[in-house]
Amino acid sequence: MPTELTVRDHASLFALMVVARPVTNRELRELAGLVITAAVRRRVNQDTERIVTRKHGAVNTHQLTSAGRTWCESALVAGRPDGAKFPAGVLYVVLDNVGQYLARSGTKFGEFFQPDVEDWIRAVYTELTARRKPGSWVRLSALRPWLENLPRGAVDAELDRMIEQPDVQLMGELNQRTLSDEDRRAAVDIGGEPRHLLRIGPA
Repeated sequence: MPTELTVRDHASLFALMVVARPVTNRELRELAGLVITAAVRRRVNQDTERIVTRKHGAVNTHQLTSAGRTWCESALVAGRPDGAKFPAGVLYVVLDNVGQYLARSGTKFGEFFQPDVEDWIRAVYTELTARRKPGSWVRLSALRPWLENLPRGAVDAELDRMIEQPDVQLMGELNQRTLSDEDRRAAVDIGGEPRHLLRIGPA
């Protein structure tokens, strides 16, 4: 018989539901005050895979599977589980209201819970520079594999928009001989100029 999911398991699934994209434990801790542990994965995946974990370099990312999204969609209107007390009980009341709104408005689950592309790009940049000096330059060829679930056009459009922000810089590699074919393919064209490097932080 499958192990009954705990309130912590529920919270982990709901956190991934809200983020709606691959996310590291570092970011989950900052966003929701929790991490996806091996024990959580074991329980939620015991009867069917609800959380998929993939490795990016030395870092794991966690994301809901289609079964995980189905579970969350059902749980939104399932009400407060028996034994769920304050403060968890408040969470279930809020989620129930969200579920009821989606049902009344005819809004699809996947339309309501969508990733914020800028937050995603900033989160990946943070991971790639975690062991480097603040404001380090990152190659777009290192950034793009983390965003493979997004259409290329969506990423390029967001980078083009973000460059207007004071803490974001995109520039072309000055020494073109150091560029690999992958670097050239990963470049974003802004104003007719290929940009290969991203920097986020105070100027």
